[in-house]
Amino acid sequence: MVVAGIIGGLRFRYLPSNLRLLTGLLWFVIPMNFWGLYLALYTGNNLFLMPVYSAVELLLLALVYNLTLQSSSFAKAMPWLVGGYVAYVLFDSLSTPTLKVYRPGQQVIQGLLVLSFVGLYFSKLMNELRIQRLKQEPMFWVSAGLFLYFTGYLLIALFSNVLLQYSLSLSRSIWAIHSVLFIVLYVCYCAALWLSPKK
Repeated sequence: MVVAGIIGGLRFRYLPSNLRLLTGLLWFVIPMNFWGLYLALYTGNNLFLMPVYSAVELLLLALVYNLTLQSSSFAKAMPWLVGGYVAYVLFDSLSTPTLKVYRPGQQVIQGLLVLSFVGLYFSKLMNELRIQRLKQEPMFWVSAGLFLYFTGYLLIALFSNVLLQYSLSLSRSIWAIHSVLFIVLYVCYCAALWLSPKK
């Protein structure tokens, strides 16, 4: 995560607008993750950060894909999708007595929305066939990383509370898989920011 943020910072002036927004996302998630780690170690609970984290992440990814897809339909739908998600997150978060609980619904809906962005990108990629070398296309790496991460994370979010009640050790093993998916996502971000053309 930090390496991706450094690459984005070093190459920021060469990046196209969509990858500059991706770098902005990295600069948001890096301090949030360090703050979350600090809270987890010293207070035992950082779950109140997740609604803010997921809402801002969805907003910035929607903006990244809006610039990438250049679709008027997506541009019209995006404010409603993001605004609806933010409204849901607020309602869901404030409808319980405490913010310090895990809310899988928020994570599942965010994951489905991000996967829909990725699906639109891959559909455009297949229909237009303008890219000659796919592995040199930065947004392919971004989309591949998001697809792998959120496909796995959806399953974890859906069953995490059930697994926690069934077996603490199994739940920890599943969250270890999440860590691997997280690393894969940020390796893909590194590749995208490193491959981005200078012109």
